Amino acid sequence: MNLARHCDLCENEMNSLEKGLTCKLTNRKPDFNNTCTKIKLDSKFQEKLEIANLELEIIRRNKKSTYFTFYTTMIIGFSIIIGGFLFSSWTIYSLFLWSVKIGIIVTGFTFLGIAYSRLNRFRKKDQKAQLNKIKIDEVLNKYGIQYLPTFDFKEKIHGIQEVIVNIEFKNWTKRQTTNAYKFDY
Repeated sequence: MNLARHCDLCENEMNSLEKGLTCKLTNRKPDFNNTCTKIKLDSKFQEKLEIANLELEIIRRNKKSTYFTFYTTMIIGFSIIIGGFLFSSWTIYSLFLWSVKIGIIVTGFTFLGIAYSRLNRFRKKDQKAQLNKIKIDEVLNKYGIQYLPTFDFKEKIHGIQEVIVNIEFKNWTKRQTTNAYKFDY
């Protein structure tokens, strides 16, 4: 496991261009084996944990609408392509009608490209959010810390969504944390 993951969650992390990643307490690079005895998990850790879980929850909530948009755009794209092929018979002698027909077909393929790129972007965001959560969970497993997040999505006002993140911990100094986050999506 990468030792920097432990330090990334610790309040004692110190970065500099001169030395790179060092510990504020020892003023040296991390050199522990499995767990750090001096790790201080506090507000930095709490914020990263809450944001990682919140990002994943938002992605999961948007999954149905993303797939609905994907399938709808694909159906529109294929319909336009079929409509372009059926626009007129293949024995068209007018250059203008051929260019219109080709334009319609190209428009259909553009819709297919847009659908694929949106789905691909969604999948990349999902993978990134899952990877961030997995990295944090690996570190917490080393220290025996378990947690259960719950989310309370408030009413969306003028495009701003407020979410209250509540995390209940086992085997950590805090039993529960609650913070509110506002975001625009």
